[in-house]
Amino acid sequence: DIAALLVSLKIHQRNAVIDMSTGTLFRILCVFLLQSISNSFYIDNCTGRRCLFELNAERRTRTRTPRTASTRTKERRRPRRTPRDTSSTISRSVNRQERNSVPEIFDGKELTSCQLSNEDAPPLDVFNGDLKCLSDGIDTSDNKEVDQPAFAHFSLDIIHDGLSEKFNSDTVFRKALRDAIRRDVFFSTPAYSNMSEKVSAIMLLPDTSLQGSWRKPIDMENSRMDRVTAVLSEALGSSAPTGDELMHKIGALCGSRPSTHWIDIHGVQDRTVSHSWHLDTGYSPDGSKTVLWGFPPEDNYSGCGVFSHVVSMQYQCHAPESHSRMEPIIFAGLIDEKYIVRPLYAPGGELLMYRDIDVLHSSPDVAYRASVMRFM
Repeated sequence: DIAALLVSLKIHQRNAVIDMSTGTLFRILCVFLLQSISNSFYIDNCTGRRCLFELNAERRTRTRTPRTASTRTKERRRPRRTPRDTSSTISRSVNRQERNSVPEIFDGKELTSCQLSNEDAPPLDVFNGDLKCLSDGIDTSDNKEVDQPAFAHFSLDIIHDGLSEKFNSDTVFRKALRDAIRRDVFFSTPAYSNMSEKVSAIMLLPDTSLQGSWRKPIDMENSRMDRVTAVLSEALGSSAPTGDELMHKIGALCGSRPSTHWIDIHGVQDRTVSHSWHLDTGYSPDGSKTVLWGFPPEDNYSGCGVFSHVVSMQYQCHAPESHSRMEPIIFAGLIDEKYIVRPLYAPGGELLMYRDIDVLHSSPDVAYRASVMRFM
């Protein structure tokens, strides 16, 4: 077709009546050719490329079937898919989420009831095992073997006759006594004197730990533990010791050269924790001792979870002279269960006493207590 077109144009040019220049006719021919060639291409919908028309009847006659009323009716009559019943799947998913969202209940009483005190555990050679001392300067080459029981229990009756029975049988008395001790120490400690009322209230909450000194300041002329005196007097009558006498008698069990440090430890009581073995100071001048006073979680309680856990050492462990008196000596590593003592709290054994150079100790892995007070 294009060749015939070119021949026709040449004949037309020769026979033209109108006088045209060769350049004008050439431009007309070019425009005509471009339009013809452009119309001979189509866009392929699949590839997007320009392609020559195939001169076949099928392509030239391809048409779209028009939609009629009958075809639209047939389309409307097509059956719809039945919706899938997903109620059971959703129910299973919700139940699974509910199970996953319910937190596991921690029961310290149940867990400690399964623990054994193991108070006859053998001593451990701390420096010939898997433990690693993280504190510098600890030398055990000249340390002596521990030649006495590493720890011992005592009754509150050594402080005042009848105090042990009252302490273990009366929850209200125990709570009032603990709160009074905390308040008297807090309000007589200079470091707390400038704290705001709001901060003071937070620090005195029963689920917080609080520290100070068990010894009455030398320059304090008046009595210090007046709240404790009132609680003891109401519970024990006229023969009750004063609050200052109570604190002094327990502190005196520490020996002739105590540090006088005191702390009331509440600790973690909502989950199981890993043991963290350490010495509080690594010092025991003139045989000075640490005294723990346990506050049980319920009346007449007997079991583990009140006192710190301890490990009797085969050899004494002394801190070097350069070591700060109140800086702990930290150990890393695991200790076999056969060496771990979970001291038993029981009426008549409210106090636990040991030398810091004779035992490793740690917060209990499961605590079940109101608190434990430590005198040093």
